[in-house]
Amino acid sequence: MSSLTTQFNLKTDNSGLAGTIINSPLRVGDRFFVEILMENSDINPVGITSSAINLSFDPRSIQNIDNPFTPLDINSPLVTSSFPFGRTGILDNTNGSITNLGGGSLPFLGIGSPLGINQLDTFSLLHFQVIGNGNSSLVLNIDLSQTGFSDGSVASYSGNQSQFIKIVQVGSSTAIPEPSTILAMVILGLGVLLSKKRNQDNSNDS
Repeated sequence: MSSLTTQFNLKTDNSGLAGTIINSPLRVGDRFFVEILMENSDINPVGITSSAINLSFDPRSIQNIDNPFTPLDINSPLVTSSFPFGRTGILDNTNGSITNLGGGSLPFLGIGSPLGINQLDTFSLLHFQVIGNGNSSLVLNIDLSQTGFSDGSVASYSGNQSQFIKIVQVGSSTAIPEPSTILAMVILGLGVLLSKKRNQDNSNDS
């Protein structure tokens, strides 16, 4: 049996790029990334040559915003470019699911390359946005029956964790204005008050 280690991360959106691990509640309108990493954690690893995942979420709270959602595109981060063969994946934002997202490689034919030899490598990177209040569970299921290794073995359901859960915490939906915005509002308010005072003075003089 080959051993699989999986890491499931929620990361900040840093101008459209995956940033740091999220450790505070998000707000409505915030965007974030879901990162899934895999490693062949055997003593003598040969590398992962295929895998597929299923992801479920609360569509009232968060939505996938990968546009277009095209896992068939080898340049799409939805599935690692190391797996160019048999790429699949279906997004259903209405019901909150991503199913059979995956692909594979055939290194002996020069198609793709193994993943996760002596390190965690990114299998998938997905983009999400918070659209509503309320926390959402993100449930990741690894299809171990489709997770293969370079030596021809397949991951076993005995000894390998296949389900991971993350909670997307959503705080107040009211965004706090930036300091520059607050200053502009104060200046605008003062301008309105001064204008009203001048109008009153002019009325008194006449």
